[in-house]
Parts: sequence; C-alpha cells; structure tokens
Amino acid sequence: MGSFRTRIESEPRHQKREAEQRSADEPGRLRAGRNGASRADEIGQLPVDAAGTSSADRDAHRLRNGLIWTAALALLLLAIGLAIPDLREVLDRVAGAAPGWFVLGIALEIVSCLGYVVTVRLVLPRGPAREIRRLAWAEMAFGAVVPVGGAGGLAVGAWAMRAWGIAWSRIANRSAVIFLLTSAVNAAVLVLTGVGVWLGIGTDKGGVVYGLVPAAAAFLAMATFGITPFIRTSGRGWLGVVIARTGEWVRDTARIAFKPDWRLLGAAGYLLFDVAVLWACLRAVGVQAPLLALLVGYQLGYLANLVPIPGGLGALEGGLLGALLLYGLPAAPTAAAVVLYHAIALWIPTIGGTVGFARLRKAVAAGPKPLVAVPSDSAAAADAGPGRDGAGARTVTEMAA
Repeated sequence: MGSFRTRIESEPRHQKREAEQRSADEPGRLRAGRNGASRADEIGQLPVDAAGTSSADRDAHRLRNGLIWTAALALLLLAIGLAIPDLREVLDRVAGAAPGWFVLGIALEIVSCLGYVVTVRLVLPRGPAREIRRLAWAEMAFGAVVPVGGAGGLAVGAWAMRAWGIAWSRIANRSAVIFLLTSAVNAAVLVLTGVGVWLGIGTDKGGVVYGLVPAAAAFLAMATFGITPFIRTSGRGWLGVVIARTGEWVRDTARIAFKPDWRLLGAAGYLLFDVAVLWACLRAVGVQAPLLALLVGYQLGYLANLVPIPGGLGALEGGLLGALLLYGLPAAPTAAAVVLYHAIALWIPTIGGTVGFARLRKAVAAGPKPLVAVPSDSAAAADAGPGRDGAGARTVTEMAA
C-alpha cells in the first residue's frame, strides 16, 4: 500500500490542493466536534470542547480564590490568637505538642485521603486509573478550601467526566453514588457508636441525649434514603422526579455496597483514619479521649463545616471543640488538638488535590483521547469476546459505567 503522500501526488493538481486543505483543517474538526458526528467520531477519538475548557477555567478560579481566602483567614485567626491571652495559651499548647504524634497524624491523613481515592476507583472501576486518582484528589481539595466545598468537588468531577465523554445522567449517577456511599459509612458508624455511648461503653457521658439521639438521627437519615427505591411514583412533577432519581441512585449504591470488594474498605478508611488524625492530635497534647465519644463528637462537630467559610476555618474548630467538650474532654488541650487536627486535615488534601487538579486539567486539555467505538450495551459481550486479548477496547462512557 502506498503512502498518503504518494496517493496525493498521483491525483490531479486541484484534488491535491483540496486534500492539503482537508489535512490543514483536520485538527480544527477534531477539536470542534460541531454539528453531530465529527471526524473525531469516525476515527474513535474524544474531542475536548470549549465548554469543558471554560468549566475548567472556572473551577481553577474557584480553587485559587479558595486557597487565597483560606490562607488569609488562617493568618487572621493566628493574629487574633496571638493578641488574646486566653487564645495564646492554646497556641502555646499547639507549639508544645509532641512532634511524633503530629507526624503520625499527617501519615494517617494521607491514608485517609487514599481511602477516598480507592472509593472513587470503586465507583468508576473502568476509568483511566491515573486520571481517576487525580480526579479524587482534586475533589478533596475543593472540599477542603472552597465554601460548600462538597458541591464544588462534585462540580469538578462533573467537568472531568464530561470531558471524557460521559453523559450528564451518568455523571449525576456516579457523583451521587460516591456521596451516598461515603455518607452511608458515616451514618452507620454514628448509629453504632451512638448506641455504644447510650449504653455507657467506655465513657461517663452516656444517656439518651449524648448517645441515642445522634444514633436515632443517623438511623432515620439512612431509613429515609433506604426506602426511596420502594416508593412507587409516576415520575411526574419535581417531587416524583426527585424520588425516582434518588431511588435509582440508592439502588446503584446498594449494588456496590453489598458486592464483596476490598475497595469498600476505602470508604470506611476515609472516615476512620481521619478520626484517627484527631485522636493522634489529642494524644500530642496529652489528652486520652474515649474512642466512642470521640467518634460521635467528631461527626457532630463536622456539621459546623456546612457553614460556607473558606477552609471551614473557625467554624470547624468551634464545632469540633463544642462537641468534644460535651463528651467531657478538657477545654484548653482539646482546643489545641482541634487546631492541630484542622491544620492537617485542611492542608494535606489541599496540597495533594491542587497538584492533582493541575495535572488533570493539563491531561484533559492535551487533546483527544484514543477510543474505540464500542456501544455501551455491548460491554458484557466485549468482556466475553475480543476484549480479553486486547481487541475489544471500551469507550470512556463504558469505562465509567
């Protein structure tokens, strides 16, 4: 078979010029993807559109602003702490914390973050591993520094998955499953530990208010979501749509949660190792906290993070300190431990996630990704057939299924 150049030279002059013009226009058609199927669809590549680029720019702007505001608030709070004598005592305790426990806290936070990465890989099992890891870290960065950061993290995930060619309905499904899976772990742990506190196991602060009320609230939340797949609705009106869509998400979450997979440990580790960071910080200032009370206080205190403040600075410290004081921990050293904990829990995912977002953005902007046009409904057939020896590659949409 002759080369492309040989074929062109054998054509008439005007056909040669037309072929050269088509070759010059080819990159534009690959990038544009306008008016239905483009040349990219014909050769099995995914175009990166302008909407995805502008969304990435907006996300980068939000992350940059979140970092700036978080750093500014941190400096302001430090100045206030140095100016007020009672708060200066807390900072002195922070400075005198045992470095070994602090280093252990950093290591535990890294393991917690890796737990979230594993969870995202569980929900997006067929996606490109490197990009999925970067996506998970980027979501954690937005969750740490952007006000109402959980929503910001979901937006980053939506942008990346859309750039990979995944349908919006599938993006919403996968994002919801990640949220519901991690939230279900939180609620289940709160139910178990709340009952333990109610029974007075390992704590002097037992009783209905300290143990049973948090456990009942968590159980009620789980039950509310759990019954949605069994609610029959016409799917009309906003309420019917919400119930139907939520039921679908809950079914998909349950399908993942009840299928044996070692990566389910990631969802548990994401929570438990983060609680272990707080425990290590308490030990760093000489406080031995009851385990069950610590688990309940941690989750109650984190409700303060719903306040839309960059980095949760001030709000999270106040929420955690207030909750832990309810369970009998001493005020001054606990305040120092909370400051240490938030420093670790804020900056480890922020630094790692900022790097991950930058690399993910660069990878998405690099251009089309090679794909093979295998219809999504034939995924199982591809597994059973040529895909086993490398001939049946999947589309990006299938990889995120």
